[in-house]
Amino acid sequence: MAAKGRADSQAAAFARRLSALEEGAIRAGAAGRHLAGMAPGDAVELLAALVAAGAEDWGTAAVVAVGQALLAAGSPIDYEWRAAVYAEARERDWPHVAALFLSPGPGRAFQEPRDKADPEAARLTLGHKKSLARLRRDPDLLARLAAEGDPSVIRELLRNPLVTEAEAARIAARRPARPETLRALHEDRRWRSRSAVRRALARNPFVETEIALHILPTLPMRQVDDMAEDGTLHPAVREAARKLSETRGGRRRRRSPSG
Repeated sequence: MAAKGRADSQAAAFARRLSALEEGAIRAGAAGRHLAGMAPGDAVELLAALVAAGAEDWGTAAVVAVGQALLAAGSPIDYEWRAAVYAEARERDWPHVAALFLSPGPGRAFQEPRDKADPEAARLTLGHKKSLARLRRDPDLLARLAAEGDPSVIRELLRNPLVTEAEAARIAARRPARPETLRALHEDRRWRSRSAVRRALARNPFVETEIALHILPTLPMRQVDDMAEDGTLHPAVREAARKLSETRGGRRRRRSPSG
């Protein structure tokens, strides 16, 4: 119990330091450097505390930064360190922590449709679509471009100030969807912090599984419970969700007056 309390305190201090930094590459870089300097046993305890608290206000930003650090090209977190922490998490039966280091394919594979959903939009050049997506204020046109799901067009569309969180969440929830399109949402600074978008991405079986696994700890308990039972999701996501649900249940019992 003393070790658990110490890990919680260290995780909270780590999160406070990260919250003082600009969101994005700067914060992710700081997270990566801190983790890379830790012994695997200490790191896995810190990560376990962060994952358990990922849905709390102070924990979400830190979990997001850790996920970005693990995905970033040129990350200071090398393969040997990742392998050691993964093995330590598995040894302790913490699949919800080990899941941060997994990168299996999507739960469902995307297949290009044989027929174009919107023949009129299909006649436009890629450059024209990207320009329209970024600059036009026609909701119907934006919806049609979003429905096509071309990753490069979606990246431009997400920059359009007319796009709302609800519309971004619909793009994230669309099935079938290209994994690259869903990754564009996850990488977009404006949208990756929006709860509706994160939730839709994590629940989409066409998203890259490592993205779903990194989002999972930031979701509320009810959504984690739902994902644990969702047969459309990758088995690794369901396993991590089940363990995370058990862990958070234990946290609530320890904090309750009757515990």
